[in-house]
Amino acid sequence: MIWIEKSGLKVGIFPALEVIAPRLHIYFFSRNGGFSKPPFDSLNISTSTGDTTGPVRRNRDLIMEWIGMEKRSLAECEQIHGSGIRTVSRGGSYRGTDGFITSSENTGLAISTADCCPVFIYSPPEDVLAALHVGRKGAAAGIIPTAMERLRTEFRISPPLSVAVTGPAICRRCYRINGRIASEFSSEVVSEREGEFFLDLPGAVRHQLTKEGIPQGNIFSSPVCTSCDRESCFSHRRDRGRTGRHWSVAFMRERH
Repeated sequence: MIWIEKSGLKVGIFPALEVIAPRLHIYFFSRNGGFSKPPFDSLNISTSTGDTTGPVRRNRDLIMEWIGMEKRSLAECEQIHGSGIRTVSRGGSYRGTDGFITSSENTGLAISTADCCPVFIYSPPEDVLAALHVGRKGAAAGIIPTAMERLRTEFRISPPLSVAVTGPAICRRCYRINGRIASEFSSEVVSEREGEFFLDLPGAVRHQLTKEGIPQGNIFSSPVCTSCDRESCFSHRRDRGRTGRHWSVAFMRERH
């Protein structure tokens, strides 16, 4: 992933996707370029953290203008740290879910994060896209296997032909967990230092994706840690809850 700066916003993209999946567009918005005041400065898209409605609405409008999409075409999920997934064909606000699947062109799928991992899965032959909010609870609950099963059974995708893209998330050096949580994950993604446990959440995501049949070479992962990169990222853990939320947005453009 590289950061680009355009029209005042700093946005993460994967240039390789332009060749591999030219109809797929995925944008990882940083915290920079919006209207919110500290500690939500500045491109915060959520009022659930304590920010006021006015700046958040302006930030959302700014992002939609940057993308070139109408607000009514964007689907947002409630994100309850579960494994619920909805198949959608239009924008809107969907309760009780942490992910979407769509085969509709120009329907944007938005994932909100501030340490959790935004995950997108795309199958070019079937033109179907999934967007998932994957924190440690969602990962343990199996949101990735659930999504892959839905994609296989409902859309007949072939995992070896699919592409997965993961955005900025908290790294294994920063994500301290307790022993109970550590027991929910394999030793491959949990490390112990000086009697404390640490979770490699991006590694857990990659492990689950490969286990579901997506080749390592088809997984594109951001190296950015939300906790380490204070300049570009909000982090719930680093800032002890007093922080904003990023949007990661994906969609498929219609054929011309």
